Amino acid sequence: MGKGHLKGLRSAAYLKLILNPLGIASATVLIALIVTEAGFSSARHVYSTYPVTFGLVTSLVTLVLTLSVVDQIVEKRDEAQWEDVRGITLKGLNDEVRATRDLLWIGLFGQSPFGFTSQTLRAGEVAACSSVSWPPRPVFTDADGRLAEVLTDKEWTAAGTEILHLATQQIREGLVRWATMTALAHGDHRILSPAARLADMLETMEFPFAAQRIVPETGCVNADFSEPLRALWLKAITTCVYVEENLVRDLYPAEGRRERPGPERPAEPWTSKQVRKRLSVDVVQELDAWLADQKRFERETKQRQDDVMRFVEWPW
Repeated sequence: MGKGHLKGLRSAAYLKLILNPLGIASATVLIALIVTEAGFSSARHVYSTYPVTFGLVTSLVTLVLTLSVVDQIVEKRDEAQWEDVRGITLKGLNDEVRATRDLLWIGLFGQSPFGFTSQTLRAGEVAACSSVSWPPRPVFTDADGRLAEVLTDKEWTAAGTEILHLATQQIREGLVRWATMTALAHGDHRILSPAARLADMLETMEFPFAAQRIVPETGCVNADFSEPLRALWLKAITTCVYVEENLVRDLYPAEGRRERPGPERPAEPWTSKQVRKRLSVDVVQELDAWLADQKRFERETKQRQDDVMRFVEWPW
């Protein structure tokens, strides 16, 4: 690749950086006017025939270009001023998501692979005080198999219900605490939307645990909910990892609009390696597919919620 081509690529990248789409369009029109006037006699004839019109058009295009450049400069300066606040809010939201993920694991195994924190300590107490037979050496990669066991265990129902409610509270209150500030600090809605979907998923998961849907004879969730609830719980754990990786990638992008010098800027998109070790191979593949296609994430999680809600009769 020649130096001229590289220089052209850098110029195009710089143009995109300082101009919005309207600015790029106006710059293109202005260049076209200059080129046609300089290179085509017929165009010069038209322009000289209608000098007032040509002058007005040129002035208007120049004004739009100037306003676009000024707008981008102000926006970039404003973004830089909010950068530290934005980083703090995203880190705060990420802590809430991690705590929610650990709570979902505690609800299944009685413990988290990363120990207890102030945010998960209450769930640990609930698990310890229950009469559930928690696995002494949990295999976190087999969350699906564990769900099949606990959903038919009446001893688990009460403890699982309370821990699930703690997880719902955690992410809901976390969004209330951090989402507004993230939006003010120019946070991307593509970061906040999956976190909001996670909260919605957990609220959906609570419906089968309502007292009127617990079978009196077994003390367990109605069997109709078993398969869709199991699938949705697994999706919720995966969603926690999905949201976390998106948050960290936005904070420390391998490439993107925010230039970060030094070691904070990784060569490859960040992944939560320690968490991924606790996920099954199929779940990791699903996670990677979501990261590559956010619409697929939205479609599949919404479908799992609908599968649960099909069995929830009104009034809820």
